[in-house]
Amino acid sequence: MRIPMLPPRAARLLVVLLCPVTFAGCGDSAGETAEGRSKPKGRILENGLPINIRTENLPPGDPGMQVTFIKVGTADAGEEFEAQVLDAAEGSFELIGPDAKGIPPGKYRVAIVMAPVGGKDYFKGKYNREKSTIEVEVKADEDLVIDVAKFD
Repeated sequence: MRIPMLPPRAARLLVVLLCPVTFAGCGDSAGETAEGRSKPKGRILENGLPINIRTENLPPGDPGMQVTFIKVGTADAGEEFEAQVLDAAEGSFELIGPDAKGIPPGKYRVAIVMAPVGGKDYFKGKYNREKSTIEVEVKADEDLVIDVAKFD
């Protein structure tokens, strides 16, 4: 079978037309965010130490911890962003946002639920969505360390 060749001029035109489509969206690499957004990383501690949660008997994919950032004090108050738990044993998380471009900087109330084996929240609901008094300021390129003992 013989594959037909495009004339050189048509081939160049095709390349010029397809390049912008091919490379659209390729600029988002690790660490880059949409303008005005941040992808903070952080840790949840208790009295300066990682919270000791056992994850070995949890279902596959369940990190044993859920961290939710809830926007406060602005027109978009109440908007929630789930943090991706990186390592529950260390309490580490990352906020990449729903579109993987980060979250807006500003004040957030933080809800933390940790369910060890047995299904009961480690904090007994103290830091859930309704009761949490943990508030933090999310700034660009700044890691967050949340020590729950400071919010008792």
